[in-house]
Amino acid sequence: MDILDSFFYSEQVIWVTARIFGTLFVTSMFIRIFKSLWAVFVKETTIHQKFIKNVAFAIVWVIGVIMALGQLPNFADAAVALAAGSGLVAITIGLAAQESLSNAFNGVIISLFRPFEVGDRVHLVNANITGFIEDITIRHTVIRTFTNSRIIIPNSVMNQELLENSNFCNPQASAFIDVIITFDSDMEKATEIVAGVIGEHNDFVDMRTPEDLESGALKVPVFVRNIGLFGVELRASMWTATVTNNFAACSDVRRNILIEFEKAGIKLSTSSIATGL
Repeated sequence: MDILDSFFYSEQVIWVTARIFGTLFVTSMFIRIFKSLWAVFVKETTIHQKFIKNVAFAIVWVIGVIMALGQLPNFADAAVALAAGSGLVAITIGLAAQESLSNAFNGVIISLFRPFEVGDRVHLVNANITGFIEDITIRHTVIRTFTNSRIIIPNSVMNQELLENSNFCNPQASAFIDVIITFDSDMEKATEIVAGVIGEHNDFVDMRTPEDLESGALKVPVFVRNIGLFGVELRASMWTATVTNNFAACSDVRRNILIEFEKAGIKLSTSSIATGL
């Protein structure tokens, strides 16, 4: 400690302090330039790119801090002496860093195997959290909820979570449109209206295969789901390109079905129209 004591009471303290803050300032400016160049040349469309960017920022900051502390006279010798004489401190730091290293390692695993991408709608089954993937750092993953709030989840928890990804492999999404009409209504006409409203919607995606087209399969099949106490239950599927616009598309379909039913004199039963993902 004599080395440090002699330093703090010497005339070099102002000069060394200036060099330390100068090094940190240069590091900060380098990070800003790096961010600007990254934003210009790299379009962050994958979670792999976001993770690499955040890892690179962290590495630059670590190097900058080490270089700043290196301005202290005999810093390396003092650090070695401190580490050798403070076993309890080293153990404490190691235990405290264990969770951080776990998050970093799990972040690498998530980045490599990519169970989700930026913008994917995910549902964490055990935690009962639903939202959109927004970012991933060395420590955590950020999920944006439907209320525009952010949920910060450590990568170690995220990697072990049972995950439902609505965009994985196939981004198309479907929701049921259930209609219950009275027994005295024209079922064939109601079926025709439901199929027409869904099939003519701008966001509807035709999921028929070439084989289905050759065999003359219907564009929008409408099924008799049940004959219940209140009437005949009809069901059709509303397919959209992504789950993001499915809810709004279903809303349009329900509204248009009501309008067309009213024009055709088709009566809805007590349990009118329902939808479910």
